[in-house]
Amino acid sequence: MIGAFVLGAIALIVIAILVFGSGRLFRQTREFVLYFDNSVNGLRVGAPVKFKGVEIGSVKDIRLQLEEGGEVNKIPVIIEIDLKKLTSRGATTAPAVDREAFNKFIVDYGLRGQLEMESLVTGLLYVALDFFPDTPINLVQRTDGDYKYPEIPTLPTTLEQAKGAVTRIMNQLEDID
Repeated sequence: MIGAFVLGAIALIVIAILVFGSGRLFRQTREFVLYFDNSVNGLRVGAPVKFKGVEIGSVKDIRLQLEEGGEVNKIPVIIEIDLKKLTSRGATTAPAVDREAFNKFIVDYGLRGQLEMESLVTGLLYVALDFFPDTPINLVQRTDGDYKYPEIPTLPTTLEQAKGAVTRIMNQLEDID
């Protein structure tokens, strides 16, 4: 009788873990880091990571990287990508698993990350991954270093690019006599 009770309790615990854990214990993930230049206000741990609008992962951690003198130049954001979501349509996980294949993927196809607005009302952000083949590769990590997370290069958002263009135009107007 006691043995049946113990087995029943173990079975209930396993079922509860599977149901409430949403299978997170058994999923295969890969972590990457993105370094953003500007504010990440509105980005939260657990925010979605989307590739062309399809959610493929989530933000795992947001850190602060202080330089000498206490200034902050880059903000590292660590994301976690679910490999099963990448391979559900017959694709291969080679770019996500093999470091050399991943670097080739970044260079050849132009994989980049951006912060995008998820909701105008709440101001929440998410990480958007997409291909931008004709953009420069701005990596923070040195190629000779041994880093825990592979890096995905980032691009400024459209709003940040427009702000930079307006600033350049204003500076040129000030230089005109």
